[in-house]
Amino acid sequence: MITIPININLPDLWATKTFTKDKWGEINLIVGPNGTGKSLFADQLKQQIQQQGYKPRLLNAERLSGLERQQYHFYGNSNFNDGLNISQFNDLKNYGEQFGLSTSAFIILKERLDVRVKIEALLSDIFSKTIRLVEEGGYLKPKIQNNSGGAEYGLKEKECHGLKELMTLLTFLYDESKDCLILDEPELHLHPQFQSFLLGEIRKFAGDPKVDPTKKLFFIITHSPYFLDLRSIDDLKSILVCHYNEPPNYVDTLDAQDEYILRKFLPRFNTHHKQFFFSPNPVFVEGYTDQQIITLLFDKLDYNISASGSSIIDVGGKDELAVFFRLCKKLNIKARIIADLDAFFKGKLREVAQQDECCTKYIQDNGLGTDLSRLIGELDQKLKLIADELVIKTVTDSDVNHIINYLKSIIGIADKRNSVITSMLIALVKFKDKIFAEVSPTQQGEINYIIPRFNHLIGAFKAANISIFPKGEIEHYYTQTAMDYLNFTDKDKNTSFHTERDYILACTDTKELETNYGELIPILKSSVPQIKVDLSKHLKFQIVEWLQTVQRAISKGDITEINGLKANAKIDYKLFSQIIEVIELKIEDDKTFICKIKISKSLTSIDQEISFTETTIPHSFEFKI
Repeated sequence: MITIPININLPDLWATKTFTKDKWGEINLIVGPNGTGKSLFADQLKQQIQQQGYKPRLLNAERLSGLERQQYHFYGNSNFNDGLNISQFNDLKNYGEQFGLSTSAFIILKERLDVRVKIEALLSDIFSKTIRLVEEGGYLKPKIQNNSGGAEYGLKEKECHGLKELMTLLTFLYDESKDCLILDEPELHLHPQFQSFLLGEIRKFAGDPKVDPTKKLFFIITHSPYFLDLRSIDDLKSILVCHYNEPPNYVDTLDAQDEYILRKFLPRFNTHHKQFFFSPNPVFVEGYTDQQIITLLFDKLDYNISASGSSIIDVGGKDELAVFFRLCKKLNIKARIIADLDAFFKGKLREVAQQDECCTKYIQDNGLGTDLSRLIGELDQKLKLIADELVIKTVTDSDVNHIINYLKSIIGIADKRNSVITSMLIALVKFKDKIFAEVSPTQQGEINYIIPRFNHLIGAFKAANISIFPKGEIEHYYTQTAMDYLNFTDKDKNTSFHTERDYILACTDTKELETNYGELIPILKSSVPQIKVDLSKHLKFQIVEWLQTVQRAISKGDITEINGLKANAKIDYKLFSQIIEVIELKIEDDKTFICKIKISKSLTSIDQEISFTETTIPHSFEFKI
């Protein structure tokens, strides 16, 4: 890591809070939603980097200004229609550096043959194009020609934005006059393949320029997962996550066990996993089957989780769930977890819940003490006692007999303790009354203790943003395959998953899905923040304004029938007919009236007529949408 003390204040965004960080990576990534102040942060970062003795160059998101393909007179004229004025090269360089623009890259290409050779090689070998810097009438004009032939053409007027981006960014990368680059959204206009190519080129130059003058320090503001190429824990510690109304967060230290798990996970850290850096409300699940079923159900139910910044991310196991959850806490990302029931009894999720203040408060408020682990331990012991008694029973009920036979096959095996406990709990959830009838009064008392305690523990985990499947795991909520809830193989899981997935994809009846997954859907919905776009209040405001205008016009005698309403300029029916349709208007001689309207089908699926009269109080006007 490179030591550079940085202290940034953005009072308009963060009030009195301050960002401080001393240790930086060779490549530092700044991520976060739009509007969190990343560009303002970059401006101050540049100033402070410069004060530390570095030579930074900031390239902002509007860096191609002046290189637009067309001249848009109404929005302002480009000074580069004829090319770059050679007599103004110094001004162009200075203004480009001051405002974070990239047009001056072509001056570098003109003046630096070594840099131009690298760009020419790139163009020829990757894009099969040739660049020529032509001087015409005191102007420098970049021109491009395809290697396969054809006429030469002006880069500004006829070349794609992506190539302009790549050429100019790489020019500043290859130019050694700057030893620090701050790039605001370098992914703009670039195909994912070329984003990865650009990052590969950046890696070649990344290093501490004060140790090796051929190296550069990088700060990359990005919304693209392709720039989050995490290869080491140091890469992870070099990510800043920006939030609304507060300074960015970063990982400074990690628990040794968490670091060990993350090191093993990084080689399979793909673009799907990287979503959590960009999502303010990620939801972590264990496996891809959970991720697929949950995502498809949300999609089919038109439950847009993306609106709340949520995404469903599978990470492979319970320990990984715990590590990612703790990682999110360090980055101030409001993560959520949906996990299988056995997370109660094994893995690190219990530790995560135990350390959560909201979980502790929940069990205190419910009179259960403060120690979550003790409560789960008591549950574990009581379940084991019930299992021990049950396996020596001879019963006639098939459901109870099934659990007995399954327990017999695993109850004496040392490393199957958690399976015994989890299976016993699932069986009680499914067949409490049947099991209750077969055990002794002592164990009946334990069952009466276990079920409400189990519900409290579900609530305690939920308070820590960890949702548990009470029936065991997501497969127990499948509706298209008959599965043994106690004993099914990976092959069974795979087959049932594809059957279930195909059914959900094919189903077009929302009510059918809500009925079939009536137990699962509430668990899923409660696991993501609910943000719904409410048209009604905005629509009501517009209708109320129009309603008042109609009431006034009728009371003054300006309108006497429906055609008059539609033609009256003050009513402006031509505009309002985009949101409502007047169905009927009856006006009496005493100017009392009734008007019936319908809301546009583009705004509501409810087919209803709404009536109002001269006595309707506009702001009390109600309708459904």
